[in-house]
Amino acid sequence: MPTPLSQQLEEANLADPLKASLARLFDSLAALEAEMPKLRTRRLNTLLGHLLKEVSDPETEVHSWELALDLARRWTSPYGERGQAVTDAAREVHNRLRGQMGVYEPVTLVEITEENLRGILLLSDTLDEPQRSMVADNAVSIAQAHFNKYAWFRGIYAGKAPVGFIMLYDNSEEPDYFLWRFMIASPYQGRGYGRQALDRLVEYVRTRPDAKELGVSCGQGEGSPEEFYRKYGFTRTGEIIDEEIVLKIEL
Repeated sequence: MPTPLSQQLEEANLADPLKASLARLFDSLAALEAEMPKLRTRRLNTLLGHLLKEVSDPETEVHSWELALDLARRWTSPYGERGQAVTDAAREVHNRLRGQMGVYEPVTLVEITEENLRGILLLSDTLDEPQRSMVADNAVSIAQAHFNKYAWFRGIYAGKAPVGFIMLYDNSEEPDYFLWRFMIASPYQGRGYGRQALDRLVEYVRTRPDAKELGVSCGQGEGSPEEFYRKYGFTRTGEIIDEEIVLKIEL
């Protein structure tokens, strides 16, 4: 019996080579469906169903196809040769879509709503160790933000794609402005999105009352973002907060 994804694929108006690549991906995933956790299976089916909409309709408002393919690879990697079949098929689909899915610009900071929340939360699942140990999951950050009146948080978008998360401690009473959380999902790293997201944040902080500097803290060792911050212009202050070094940049 065809899977729901296979049925959607049959109805999609796509070029034959892409259709064949997607069929291989869906078939390889279907072979693992009985062994994978049901929640992950449902999430993958939802993401891949959206992928079909993205590649079929240029008016689709959100592009999460790279996230879908990355999670398909990650979540099936423990299953040996069958997981490798998913990885190979996902890479094939990625190569076919890479030049087709539009321009990933500009980088913007977007309010998180009920509609885009799930995609922002899933970005944390793309991080490998030790990076994942360096930043709280986005679900934790958003939960903390709802209990702190100084939290200002946004999803980071590159064009139509949600690619990261940023949260600022935004206390105009002190004044005190501190980059509290910041992450770019693994599939989108190395493309300059992190630097552009910081540009947008700095632009925002400069509009805040008496904003003269922006602080950040980070852990040290493998996976530390310190080099990234220093290249951007942050410098060490000599302070340590919760075993993390503190850096600041003048505005």
